[in-house]
Amino acid sequence: MARSNKGKKFEDVIKESFLKIPDVSIDRLRDAPRKLKGVDNPSDFIVYKYPHEIYVECKSHKGNTLPFSCIREEQFLGLEEKFHIEGVLCGLMIWFIDKDITAWVSIDKVLEHKGRGNKSINVADLDKLGAIYIPGKKKRVYFDYFMDDFLRQLYEGDN
Repeated sequence: MARSNKGKKFEDVIKESFLKIPDVSIDRLRDAPRKLKGVDNPSDFIVYKYPHEIYVECKSHKGNTLPFSCIREEQFLGLEEKFHIEGVLCGLMIWFIDKDITAWVSIDKVLEHKGRGNKSINVADLDKLGAIYIPGKKKRVYFDYFMDDFLRQLYEGDN
């Protein structure tokens, strides 16, 4: 899905949700203009909450499938590179708009899935990919996400 108003608002909601947690740092990485060759950010946000730095790429999509064509190759490569640094976690935070599901999938699982020849992530793939479902309370369209619960689940899985 091309950058929509819903997608931009989703990013804002994610940022606001992280900012509710004490002692969290969140920095928005802006996409560089296409004319600046070689300058491409791997994610939308860098979040720090002791003891981890987390690269978060937000994706929103209607339907039950997020095509990999919605993710730039530079993002796959950049997130994979960061993933190999001790203390760094990287992944996609996917909002399946029509399904009212928001989930985190670690970039290593995304790349394994892609490496098996898959062209997308389907809602049905989330459990197999070890996704963390982002808890929240739905408002009209968007959610109030409980990022402290998400971080607890994410850190528990990082052994």
